[in-house]
Amino acid sequence: MYSQLMELKLILHETSNYGENFMYGNNVLVYENVSIGKNVSVSNNVIIYPNTKIGDNVIILDNCVVGKPLLQGKNTSRKQTTTEPLIIEDNVIISTGSIIYTSSHYGKNVFIADMVNIRENCVIGQDSTIGKAVSIEYDVKIGHHSRVLDCSQITEHTTIGNYVFIGPDVSLCVDPTFGRLPHGDRPVIVKDKALIGANATIGPGVTIGENALVAMGATVFKNIPDRKVAMGNPAKIYWDVAKNLILD
Repeated sequence: MYSQLMELKLILHETSNYGENFMYGNNVLVYENVSIGKNVSVSNNVIIYPNTKIGDNVIILDNCVVGKPLLQGKNTSRKQTTTEPLIIEDNVIISTGSIIYTSSHYGKNVFIADMVNIRENCVIGQDSTIGKAVSIEYDVKIGHHSRVLDCSQITEHTTIGNYVFIGPDVSLCVDPTFGRLPHGDRPVIVKDKALIGANATIGPGVTIGENALVAMGATVFKNIPDRKVAMGNPAKIYWDVAKNLILD
């Protein structure tokens, strides 16, 4: 059963609960078995799907969809294996119009900007930032204190380390049919403290080394060693990363 509070402002399933100082706008729908912590603010036209776990001091802005169930097309080759709930830890902000799917985990102090789409089975480490209109596909792991800036495309099965910087409009191109080449579905790995400049393209199976730097607009189809600079199309290794850009 759903209880209706304050003239359609909040529709809450009887199996769900929220902590003290819960603030909400108009047309908020909370499905069954949702747990909402203390001092949470949910704005207008928000849907929170079943089994979602939300920590304390979380802010969810207008027109967000949280914990969206997996819906697969008829032609997909991926088996549905995601059954865990969406977990959002304390002090997370989810900005206007973002859609985040179920079976993922968001660490403390994560910031998600407007119109972000994050699929299922993802992990976003604490203190990380996801910029406006970023698309993060299935089974992506992002470490702590990392930043993915506006309009970047993070393809499925990608692993991104800690303290990584990914500039705007970066594309990671991995797909079983990518370029009609064999092994087009090999995952991308971006190691700790790497820097990837705006408009760079990273191909399948590439590993970006620790503290490596990929220049703006580069197209990368080969691994980049630790602390090396790569630039160009196709990218080539030119020199060592400057000492002032290296994190110990």
